[in-house]
Amino acid sequence: MNPFKYFWQMCVKGVALLFIFFGGGVLAVVIIPIAGLVGGPSIDRTQRFIHYSFKAYLRVLLVCGMIRLEINGAEKFAGPGRMVIANHPSLLDVVILMSLIPKVQCIVKHQLWDHRYLGFLMRSAGYIPNDLPPEKMLERCKTAMDSGQLLIVFPEGTRTRPNALPHFQRGFSNIAMLTSSKIQPVVIHCDPPTLFKGEPWWHITEQTPHFRLFVNECLETDTYLLYNTENRSLIARKLTKSMELFYAEKLRNE
Repeated sequence: MNPFKYFWQMCVKGVALLFIFFGGGVLAVVIIPIAGLVGGPSIDRTQRFIHYSFKAYLRVLLVCGMIRLEINGAEKFAGPGRMVIANHPSLLDVVILMSLIPKVQCIVKHQLWDHRYLGFLMRSAGYIPNDLPPEKMLERCKTAMDSGQLLIVFPEGTRTRPNALPHFQRGFSNIAMLTSSKIQPVVIHCDPPTLFKGEPWWHITEQTPHFRLFVNECLETDTYLLYNTENRSLIARKLTKSMELFYAEKLRNE
């Protein structure tokens, strides 16, 4: 790679990562409190601040030539609340999804919920900590989707390493079964891989990483339950395996 191009991309990538890790702190400590003083506290307002911040952030990455982005079927996000599941090849996955959906709910790690700075942002946005008791977790997820929000879940629980097929945990299936919520699968391709688990921050690919998102039609879990006679736990296990196979096929063929 041209040394100047490498140096430029490394600088932009470093600044971009600083925004991911410290931009949330600025939102939490400065912008959200000011907005609260002006218009009063509002979960909807905070979620929209995050949505537009991520939208602007992606625009900067695109203008700087750090990534290419292709969205297929974004109009399918319109409509009532449901669960959006996605594979997780890159640190930018959640940024891209939240830039596309104004009203979105997330299940976040309790470390973020208790974080000195980001915790305020998580609570202001009404996000759900992952260490809640199961009954309380289900109640919060159902309330969010019943109110029209889309709940984003990464069933793998962490980012996938390059060329590895997804291995899903059963949490999303249990929530879907117990809340009778629709599942909307989103398949994310990133070629060449970037910001994956274990990648050094200074690693620069010769080709510009190309993100392709495919938003698929919703799966009606009520219909899935109707044609199965097993108990919910077994159905959730089968649903998890079915989604794993679905993603494996899509990731190989799209």
